[in-house]
Amino acid sequence: MAEMPQLLNGYHDNHHRCQLFINPNHENPPQTFRLRTVKTPWSIENRFLEHLEAYGLLHFANIAARRGSFTADPSLLTSLVDRWRPETHTFHFRCGDLAPTLKDVSMITALPIRGVRVVHPRVSPNWPADVSARLRLEMPISDCSGSPRGVPHSWLRINFEILSTHADPETTRRHLFAYLLWLFGVMFPNSHGDVVLPGLIYFAAKIVDEPLPQNPPYSFGSALLSHTYRGLCDATQKTAFTSKAPLLCVSYEFLQLWSWEYLPVGRPQIVEPATPYNYGEGVVTMSTRWMLGRKKWSTKIAKNCYPIYHDQFELLNDSLITWNPWTEAHIDMVFGSQHMPVECVRDSAFWMTRCNLLYLWFVEPYNPDHVMRQFGLYQDIPPPVPRCIDEETHK
Repeated sequence: MAEMPQLLNGYHDNHHRCQLFINPNHENPPQTFRLRTVKTPWSIENRFLEHLEAYGLLHFANIAARRGSFTADPSLLTSLVDRWRPETHTFHFRCGDLAPTLKDVSMITALPIRGVRVVHPRVSPNWPADVSARLRLEMPISDCSGSPRGVPHSWLRINFEILSTHADPETTRRHLFAYLLWLFGVMFPNSHGDVVLPGLIYFAAKIVDEPLPQNPPYSFGSALLSHTYRGLCDATQKTAFTSKAPLLCVSYEFLQLWSWEYLPVGRPQIVEPATPYNYGEGVVTMSTRWMLGRKKWSTKIAKNCYPIYHDQFELLNDSLITWNPWTEAHIDMVFGSQHMPVECVRDSAFWMTRCNLLYLWFVEPYNPDHVMRQFGLYQDIPPPVPRCIDEETHK
């Protein structure tokens, strides 16, 4: 019989948040993560729709614009971090493993997976001047010492949210560039403050400057998943008790919608479902029902319910998990007689690929063979040895 490989990485395990529960400190209990959410939404300008649809960004833009219908739950997201294993890139439960997959990205966000990786060329040291020249407005001076860490979200929205109906094409392009930077900041939050990372300026500029493509050219879907994996891995190592709670940097919309699809913990009840006739124009995905339906949470679950969620995940059993929410019956419930949009399934050939997911400088292994039940397939026990990368690359 072959020797069982070591599944846990000593460094990751010794510094994992789970140690806070194995060896509890009652004076300083585990903290709920802070979320760097964008407080004020930016409505989509009709003149941007053509570009957003051509690059596969329209549905995520709709999610970002509907802040009133979606509230991030720090307690739920923190409880998920407690279950995350950096060695396998899966959430570990007593009855098996789950993980966000490329299929989930397609079904929830409709972001493209096929395409060029979202990895920028070398960032110019003069990028603040380049942004100011492109927007014809001087970027504000950073409060932090040293060079600016990114383009401020609030500055973009305050100065470029309103586009005159009489704006010429050049002005429209400037506002589109500013909006894309803002949208990337929502999609890829970071620990450097209320800013968009300089590496994303390149992609906003390419979208504005190049002719509209026939098919989305960039793999924003795999970038979103890579960013989510890295954010979860980093969060598992944040165990020190501080006066300011630690920061979780993932796509909150995607991860929370993913959790609602698969897990009952923290999931609201839809008391007034939205019908396909309520969906309106634009790309519609499986997440639309959560965004447009009227939701109700249990009266027993209130704010700051992190300990309750943690205990519920501990007791979760096989029958309570929706192992494959993307069945025909589930799809019919959402879309009725209408067809599922092609954007949700156009890249299905890549859903089960075994590869490394790239985003800027992040490199994250993708192991769909550890969560085969999510694809409606048989799961080998024990699962295959996960693909790993060296620790230096993963930092």
